Amino acid sequence: MDNGSKILIVSGGSSGIGESIVHKFLLNNYLVYNLDIKNNIELSNKQNYRWINVDVSNNEQVSTAVNSITETHDFIDVVIPNAGLHLSGNIETTTDEQLYRLLNLNLLGAYWLIKYTIPYMKRKGGAIITIGSDQSSIAKENSAVYGMTKAALAHLTKSTALDYAKFNIRANCIGAGTIDTPLYRKAIYDYSQRSGIPLDKIERDEAITQPIGRIGYSTEVAELAYFLAQENVSYITGAVIPIDGGYISR
Repeated sequence: MDNGSKILIVSGGSSGIGESIVHKFLLNNYLVYNLDIKNNIELSNKQNYRWINVDVSNNEQVSTAVNSITETHDFIDVVIPNAGLHLSGNIETTTDEQLYRLLNLNLLGAYWLIKYTIPYMKRKGGAIITIGSDQSSIAKENSAVYGMTKAALAHLTKSTALDYAKFNIRANCIGAGTIDTPLYRKAIYDYSQRSGIPLDKIERDEAITQPIGRIGYSTEVAELAYFLAQENVSYITGAVIPIDGGYISR
C-alpha cells in the first residue's frame, strides 16, 4: 500500500554517490527504492527503504523491477539513474567486452530505467536526475568510452526534458567531477599499482588539479540531486549542472 510518501527510484544506491542519495532522500521522508546488485547500506531506520536486486544493465531485470514497484504505487516522483562504472583507456586499449559493459551500464541502464518509469511519472509530473560527469561536457585523455557514455547520457537527459516537459516532467543531468567514492578510490589505487606512483602523491595531485583545491564529496552531489527534485525549482530542466570544483570552467 502507498504510505503517502514521495517515491524515489535510484539505481546503484548501495555505495558512493548513490548511497548518499539514498540517505538524503530518506532523511526527507521519501520512500526509496534502490535498484542494485548488492545491499550493504547501514541504516538506523529502514522503514522507508526498499532494495531490489537488479542488474540495471539488463533490460528485462529493470522492467521487472519497475513493474514490481508500480504494483503498489501508481506514480513515481523522482528517478535517479546513478549506476555506473569508470574505465581508463583509449580506443585501442579498450576491449569489446569493456565497451559493451560500459554502454550497457552507464548509458543503456539509464535509458531503460527512464523508459519504464516515464509512463508513471506522466500521471502527475516529477523529476529525472541523471548522474553524469564532468565528461558530460568536456573530454579527457585516456577516457574514450567512459566519456562517450557520459556525453551521451547528457544528450539523453536533454532530449527527455524536451519530450516530456508537457507532462511537467523535468530532466537534468548532474556533471559530477572528481568525487571521493569507492570507484574513485579503486581507480587511483589501480593507477598507483600500474604506474608505481605513491598513492598519497596521486591524491595530492588530484586535489591540486581542481580549482577549488580538493576533490568533492558524495554528500555534496546528493544535496544537489535533492535540490533538483523539488517542485520549487521546476523551471530548471534540460540542464547539465556541474559540481566539479570549477574543473570545466578553466
